[in-house]
Amino acid sequence: MLFLEHLKKQNGMDGKGGRWGYTVLVGGYLLDYVRKRPPLIRSVSRDPYRDQKKLLYTVLTGGYDRLNEIPPSLASARKWDFVCITDNPALSSDTWKIRLVDNDYGLDPVRLSRLYKIKNHLVDDGYDLSIYVDANIRLRGDLDLFLNQAMDKDRALGLLHHPFHSSLKQEVELCINTGRDDPELLSKQYRTYTDLEKFSDPYPHINARLLIRRPGDPHLQALMETWFNQLLSWSRRDQVSFNYSLAQHPGVSPCYIPYWLFRVHFKKLDHR
Repeated sequence: MLFLEHLKKQNGMDGKGGRWGYTVLVGGYLLDYVRKRPPLIRSVSRDPYRDQKKLLYTVLTGGYDRLNEIPPSLASARKWDFVCITDNPALSSDTWKIRLVDNDYGLDPVRLSRLYKIKNHLVDDGYDLSIYVDANIRLRGDLDLFLNQAMDKDRALGLLHHPFHSSLKQEVELCINTGRDDPELLSKQYRTYTDLEKFSDPYPHINARLLIRRPGDPHLQALMETWFNQLLSWSRRDQVSFNYSLAQHPGVSPCYIPYWLFRVHFKKLDHR
């Protein structure tokens, strides 16, 4: 199963190594799968994050998606702000605060969206914690409960395990086969990483539709700068360049979130 491939990489990444460390990770994953499923999840304390100032934000540029409103029962959550970054002056919402931005950098709509997605310090200054979600994601669960279950208190970055891929090679092949970016550029990027830079792809592969970050961490901000610069130099597909960027910043140790836990609290909708 795919989660086993992610955990093998995570075992090596965390420095545990060996069969015993891997067995502990697998056992913990399976225990969490039982312990964190509804209705048990609703009995867990929300206290660690309940009184922190938090932001849920999304980015909507180029009319690529429609904005999904926050459910009324969740829109008044304690110490949460909901912000949509957009280049559309006509966009309005009953539950999101609309923040209009200019394209001073002359970026295409995808990279303009990625700018605010990746460089969270442009959005979440003054918050204790922020969650980015793609615009085609609908909130359907308690965010404080999600954080309590998903995010380690000593980590500055939370990432989703990819639900279908476990390697950079699989990601690149999918992007080429489905025409998500220039095949020649993607192939050259992959060869540069693996052949010239000797990148061995040692980390769990991520799905970047959700990112959790603690603002103000200098190591994290440096990683985000490197990641976005890769998008300026190579493919706009951010999942292709993340693990390569992470390898340049050993001071950042992400917290990896099982994809099933994401599905408890969020629903992915089709793009417009």
